[in-house]
Amino acid sequence: MILIILAVVVFTGCGSDDVPLASVAGTVTMNGKPLSGATVLYRPRTTDKDSDLKGAAESYGKTDENGHYELSVVMTGDTGAVVGPNDVIITLDVFEEILPSFDESGKDQRGPNPIPSQYNSDTTLEFDVPPAGVEDADFELLNPDFKVPDKSAHPARDV
Repeated sequence: MILIILAVVVFTGCGSDDVPLASVAGTVTMNGKPLSGATVLYRPRTTDKDSDLKGAAESYGKTDENGHYELSVVMTGDTGAVVGPNDVIITLDVFEEILPSFDESGKDQRGPNPIPSQYNSDTTLEFDVPPAGVEDADFELLNPDFKVPDKSAHPARDV
């Protein structure tokens, strides 16, 4: 019986090794200008059949000063993203790194997240990763009121 189980594990594999990956790179802009210091997260869409395989195969990349990013799998560090449809989440690192600073009424003094929710918590962004990979997975974000939060106004605190 143990040999049968071992054979099944060996022949079917486990984890994200069975998930096809392809290299993904692109540029993120905000109001037509490169968005630096952002995290781009690809979350593969799964079915009941493949959820165990793809579930731990999210990929991410950080944008540089030109808004350029390249993806790596979160859990393994492998280059790329899962082939097929992915939901895309884009957040601004500087906002995420600043701890909330609440005033007397309980309002967060950081103000609203400068990246609108339709690009992160309520994302409408998606990308279908082709098997051959892609170098122009670009996203053009819009927010006429965009302003990077002033990190210096919120001194670092121990958590």
